[in-house]
Amino acid sequence: MLKPTVQIHNEEQALVAEFWDCLRLDQAPVKELRNKYEAHLRSNGPPMLVVDLLGVGFAGSAALGLFVTLQKLVRSGHGQIIFCNVDPTVFEAFRISRLNPMFVFVADRPAAIAMAVRLTQEAHAGATPASESAATPPQVPGSTRNPGTENLLWRNRRKKL
Repeated sequence: MLKPTVQIHNEEQALVAEFWDCLRLDQAPVKELRNKYEAHLRSNGPPMLVVDLLGVGFAGSAALGLFVTLQKLVRSGHGQIIFCNVDPTVFEAFRISRLNPMFVFVADRPAAIAMAVRLTQEAHAGATPASESAATPPQVPGSTRNPGTENLLWRNRRKKL
């Protein structure tokens, strides 16, 4: 049986986390990531965190909740969680949970490292950090809903009730 683990290493100005043997992301590897990130901060490592989800096909709600908790810790250290290689199904879980605006999503690891470097440089220059919405989320097949139409439908539905 596979035992999901998280491997971390420093790459330029970020801590990079990779999940191994983890098709389904549950809370144990995310808890392990939090512990390793806290130790990384105690050793004065850079606060940016790149989470590479390559190979992860499903993320449970408990794991998503732990990412929210981890994001609070990362932001308290003036960092940002940057997700890359996110499967469309996993991104959809973030979107449905309305958590996607809290994080930055980029296509691949080089883009994530570049984003971490840019955010670090902006922080050192005293510039306002780029908003999470500046990053383009991965394209999710079939997600062509128009939010304006959705609000209109909701208002009409409320009138009928």
